[in-house]
Amino acid sequence: MAIFYKPSKGKNKSNVKGRVRGAGSGEKQHIVKTKQSWPSVDDINAANEAVTIDGMDWQGQGVARGETLYFVDGALPDETIQIKALSSNKQIINAKVTKVNTPSVHRQKPFCGVANQCGGCQLQHVEPQVALALRDDALKSMFQRKLGFNEGAWQAPISGDRPRYRRKARLAIDARNPDKIKLGFRESAGKNIVDIDGCPVLVEALSQLIAPLKSAITGYASARLVGHISLLAGENAVQVTVKHTRSLANDFIASLSQFAVEQNVNMTIEDGNGDFTSLHEVAPITCNTVDGFYLQPGPNDFVQVNAEVNTKMVAQALSWLAPKAGERIADWFSGLGNFTLPIANSGATVRAVEGVAEMVQRAKSNALEQGIINVDWMQLDLADEKSVDKALAGGFDKVLLDPSREGALTVCHALVRAIPNTIVYVSCNPNTFSRDARILIDGGYQMQKAGVIEMFPFTHHMETMALFTRQQQ
Repeated sequence: MAIFYKPSKGKNKSNVKGRVRGAGSGEKQHIVKTKQSWPSVDDINAANEAVTIDGMDWQGQGVARGETLYFVDGALPDETIQIKALSSNKQIINAKVTKVNTPSVHRQKPFCGVANQCGGCQLQHVEPQVALALRDDALKSMFQRKLGFNEGAWQAPISGDRPRYRRKARLAIDARNPDKIKLGFRESAGKNIVDIDGCPVLVEALSQLIAPLKSAITGYASARLVGHISLLAGENAVQVTVKHTRSLANDFIASLSQFAVEQNVNMTIEDGNGDFTSLHEVAPITCNTVDGFYLQPGPNDFVQVNAEVNTKMVAQALSWLAPKAGERIADWFSGLGNFTLPIANSGATVRAVEGVAEMVQRAKSNALEQGIINVDWMQLDLADEKSVDKALAGGFDKVLLDPSREGALTVCHALVRAIPNTIVYVSCNPNTFSRDARILIDGGYQMQKAGVIEMFPFTHHMETMALFTRQQQ
């Protein structure tokens, strides 16, 4: 492994600016110290030394440990590589691979022709099961270091079929030349659009729409007014939503409508004020959760992108939470009710709290349509300490948390005061999860179970679920 900095031992003569006369006979020495010299990005790249990778972090980056610590995109354990440094912070270097001198036996050719340009997938160069195993171990080690739990608490990861797992996507558009439109995803570490006609990680129902959708918007001046296009595949229909910044011309709207009829999909346009207009509807879209329940998302509502993994995730959360009739259970950051509906089906009384008022109303209507009446739906700012404390004042036996990437800092502080017996925390950000888990542990909870959820194969993202129980005082 290349080492660009090695701390000097002893005194460097250049750090000594003369000694007063008589030094060595007890008189004070005058020494001027200079700052340690760390390598710059230019220094590292100019050296062009080989780096040997000895591990992988939870994001799927290759790691080389030593006096200099490297995190290298595109590198695998046991490989010797050449790198391009992207940033340098003292002894930590972030880089990407430029050449693989000695490849890993687990390196594979990406199955997508634009994988090296597109920013959608970062880990197609490694066998997926190997990537999951290495990242699972890295995340377990990080949590053990930060949270200190029993080895037996770590559970097998949740994963699903690959590669066609995504039922939801947002397509970027470059329509500066309406006759040569680019439709696809943004490039890795850039703003340009990688133009595609299909995508191998999207479910087939979405992938096959990209080429005809591009044809439907090509040649129209109004294409310049499109910000992005969202796709969602439900159980019974596909939803296409076109976000635009100014009013669209009638001929462009007609082309979108014709596309929707020909492809048998729902088509909605959204203006700059967030108002929606339906151009064609096959059926109100539904997305299944578990136990026969379903969600009915609006065009911009959050839905987990991986249907199979979501089903397994909800099932595991229910198993760990073990809701029972007569219990009071809080489902916070509840969204449309992905966890809420099956929890309520146990007979427990549920308080479902979500920050987005429109989603709360849709979730309530959807629950009543399916006969779920034992849920108190509430819209609440979950970052407001007084509101959170007030909402917990009635007391709960168990709590399920499923926050966004920002985590649940305010809620976790409040839970330590409210002391429910059981907490199941589902996280999409290991860093904020470890922060929040520390609060719970320091507040008297023990992490009984934890494990990872591979919701986004081939990407840097990794999700986590953990079970916390109140320690006997």
